[in-house]
Amino acid sequence: MVAVAAATLLGSSASTTWDNPELLFTLVTVTAAACVIASTITIALADQREMAEIGLLGTAMMVTSVLPLVHGLTTPGVLYDDNEAFRTSMYLALPVAVIVALPLMRPMSSFGRWAARRWRDWTLLSLLGVFVLASIIVFFPDLVTVPGPHAPFTIAMTVIVVAAMGSLSLRQLRLYELGRSPANLIASLSLVLISMTALLPVVETAYSPGFWLLHVAGSVGVFAACICMTVTRRMTKSAQDIFAPVLASDPLVAFELGLSPVVHQFVADLERKDQITRDHVVRTGELAIRVGERMRLSPRDLRNLGLAAMLHDVGKLNTPNAVLKKPASLTPAEYDIIKLHPADGEQMLAAEPSLAEAAPIVRSHHERMDGAGYPDGLAGNEIPLASRIIAVCDALDAMTHDRPYRTAMPVSMAFAILREHAGSQWDQNVVTQVMATLPAMAPAGAFVSVGRPDDQSLTTSHDIDVSQVPDDLSEILAAVDAEI
Repeated sequence: MVAVAAATLLGSSASTTWDNPELLFTLVTVTAAACVIASTITIALADQREMAEIGLLGTAMMVTSVLPLVHGLTTPGVLYDDNEAFRTSMYLALPVAVIVALPLMRPMSSFGRWAARRWRDWTLLSLLGVFVLASIIVFFPDLVTVPGPHAPFTIAMTVIVVAAMGSLSLRQLRLYELGRSPANLIASLSLVLISMTALLPVVETAYSPGFWLLHVAGSVGVFAACICMTVTRRMTKSAQDIFAPVLASDPLVAFELGLSPVVHQFVADLERKDQITRDHVVRTGELAIRVGERMRLSPRDLRNLGLAAMLHDVGKLNTPNAVLKKPASLTPAEYDIIKLHPADGEQMLAAEPSLAEAAPIVRSHHERMDGAGYPDGLAGNEIPLASRIIAVCDALDAMTHDRPYRTAMPVSMAFAILREHAGSQWDQNVVTQVMATLPAMAPAGAFVSVGRPDDQSLTTSHDIDVSQVPDDLSEILAAVDAEI
């Protein structure tokens, strides 16, 4: 379709015109109005589901609906005579939408993180701005004049907008690779169609075939993108409660994982089995995902890491409560029972086609670099990288949070223990990456308080003081290993 658009803009048909203001008025006004409704539904659902990325996308779609609606209403020869508003609204629609969508293009920047946490404020500010702009254009149609089709600014702006929309499209394609949701794939293609309307400011002849084609492409693209956002799997209230810690700290991560109902059910089952285990896997999952991002894992590997990290203890659903919730150190026999959970977890995940690739990762998350782990005694690079990442994140979370029979140790001490046993129990590089990720991931105290009442927050320090490490770590490490 891009090739067809280029042919109609540059070929011999570019000078042909199909003058029909009434048809253009009807086409653009009706489709833009429908897109405004779809965008409104999208934003409302995002508010209901606590999903920032859907809300930010819906807001950008609203911008690419409201200004085109003005474009249709100001079509010369219908409600208005010749006016500047017709071209101005078309000229500004995508550039303004790109500005609104900046948090999606730079999600890991400080601005992107702020917008993810405060996306409702950003949405309100953006919608207020676009409606004020639209009102000015409608009521003062000749107030603003924009550069012509061949102006250097117009050409430069077109290139920038196409590149920005392409970035959004690629982001949706990445979401598809992570979550395997067809809605993300369709949204990616829809954004390609929308990006084609960035060529409208450089179209010299109104009502040419290219002019018509770009209008149709934009209308279809915006409407399809909004529909994709609204039909994205509905999260139940219980699932939202389960994943509230992840959603509150970084809503974009939860969306990118494309968590299936099966995952939600597994974690819900863990919550019913043992609240401590549920909170532990959510925190471990969050940290593991961040470490995987830092280590630049591919989308497919990052997805499998996220799923495995969130479900690494699902095998404990088979562990007797008397062992799992025992408020004291485990006996050797009880420890042998606990050691069954990696293999049990692998079997549970392998039975679900959508989770099968994460199953071997779950099986190996208790292996050690020196080969002294379980269940298979793997060593070094025989252990999947994702399992090595989970092993470190798992141990760090267990050491820095209270358990029924012991209090949490400071993060500084946990870091020192990780460094002390890097290379023997844990992967040296992964330990380094985890220690670099945690301070950048959240301010002091935020990580350890996730999913816990405020009065249980732990004082943390990211300064590593090896002097705090006890001479004999064997008892501590044995207890932690039994807990994770």
